Amino acid sequence: MAILQVEELTKDFGGVRALSDVSFEIEDHRISALIGPNGAGKTTLVNVVAGVFPASAGSVRMGGRDLNGVPVHRRVRMGIGRTFQNALLFDNMTVLENVMVGRHPRSHSGMPAAAFRIPSMRREEEQIYL
Repeated sequence: MAILQVEELTKDFGGVRALSDVSFEIEDHRISALIGPNGAGKTTLVNVVAGVFPASAGSVRMGGRDLNGVPVHRRVRMGIGRTFQNALLFDNMTVLENVMVGRHPRSHSGMPAAAFRIPSMRREEEQIYL
């Protein structure tokens, strides 16, 4: 079953067409990769799927839901997010703790819960750790 469908996606920047009628599906429980030479449009594609740029034409759907007009923060809550190629890590944290930081947008505990380390926040952190 496809969890992400991209159909005939096009992105124009003024007179430059960066993506032209791109279509693919990503299946549930599969690892997929996007490869290509510099300038092929990989980053533009990821930015359109993540909602950073609007599509000029075509559609992005997750679980059958059309994501046209859905803002970045809502896409993140749905499980669509992007990272950048920089490797800035927190020096005082382990590799696992650095990876756990990336899970933060999907957690339910807020800043006060984290600051006071309340039991529900600690349980949630334990679940992320697993």
